[in-house]
Amino acid sequence: MSTQELYKEIKNLGEKELWLFLTRLLSDDEIIQEIERLGYLKLSEEAFEFWNDPREDVYQDYARSIGERNN
Repeated sequence: MSTQELYKEIKNLGEKELWLFLTRLLSDDEIIQEIERLGYLKLSEEAFEFWNDPREDVYQDYARSIGERNN
C-alpha cells in the first residue's frame, strides 16, 4: 500500500475507528519521538527565517569587501 493510499484510508475512517487509530498511533513511543523530531525541525527552520532578509545582504557585501581588502 502506498503512502497516498494509506492516507486516503485514514481519512475515510469513521469517527470511532479514527479515534481508536489515533489512540494506538500516539501511544507508540517511537512514533511520538519521530513527531517531536519533526516538530523541532520545523521550529528550527522558522528560527532561521531572519537569514532570508535582503537587508542583511548589505552587511554581507560590506563584510566580503573588507575581507578582500585584507588579503
